[in-house]
Amino acid sequence: MSPSVPSGCLIVNADDFGASHSVNQAVLRACREGVLRSASIMAGGAAFEEAAMLARELPEMSVGIHVTLVDGASVLGPSKIPGLVDERGFFPRSPAKAGIKYWVQRGRISGQIEAEIEAQFDRLQEAGIRPLHADSHHHLHVHPVIFRVLCRVAERRGVRWIRIPPGPLAADLRLAGPSGIPEWVVFKALAFANARVARSRGLLSPCTYGISRPGRVSTDYLVRLVSKIDAPVAEIFAHPDLDGAGRVELEALTSGEVSRAIYSRGFAVAGFKDICERYKIADTR
Repeated sequence: MSPSVPSGCLIVNADDFGASHSVNQAVLRACREGVLRSASIMAGGAAFEEAAMLARELPEMSVGIHVTLVDGASVLGPSKIPGLVDERGFFPRSPAKAGIKYWVQRGRISGQIEAEIEAQFDRLQEAGIRPLHADSHHHLHVHPVIFRVLCRVAERRGVRWIRIPPGPLAADLRLAGPSGIPEWVVFKALAFANARVARSRGLLSPCTYGISRPGRVSTDYLVRLVSKIDAPVAEIFAHPDLDGAGRVELEALTSGEVSRAIYSRGFAVAGFKDICERYKIADTR
């Protein structure tokens, strides 16, 4: 973390922006009525164009790239990345299977991974979006092969922040229980190496919370989580949606109880763009 970064900043980020109309509308509502100030957009999402339009209408919201290399559609056609997608242009659905495949075949497909990531950045640029933060669908970017590629591309593209989960084990244990330990251990082991790679590329990383609770961020969870945060700059990621389980997360992000909990801790609700612009982090390269 850079000493120029202010303390007491809480970034609440919505993943999967652009995945569907219902997700996009939930992000819109959570930004206008709640504590959401950041979203990660899927360049290959079914509702990307709508999400890009909303991003332009919400100047108070930071928009980053939600790199997709699993459980989604590619931007490049199958003929250009045959080692990554099927004949319809879809990545493997299982993160575990995709991770194994990308490791075993890394020598053959690393160039294809970089080409697809570049294409996803290109699509954001064409839509007028300049992402200042990067993360990925199902957190597959923490994969050793993918993370190095993403950091290299992100540095060229002017990205300043990259997510490196997870947060402190103590907070996850109290909030999610022991079932989250195996996942936490895997991400933590990868985090040490990934943090070095990120620093070598000049990328910053907030302390990320919520890895053990994807898709289940309730009002009670957020209130308890905020009380446990002990980091100068923290990120909570969520998956708001008008449909399904995402409705619970939307309710949490627009809850007055959550807002009061955040401000009672003295946190400033911010987006990555706010921090970069106010403290001139984007000018430090």
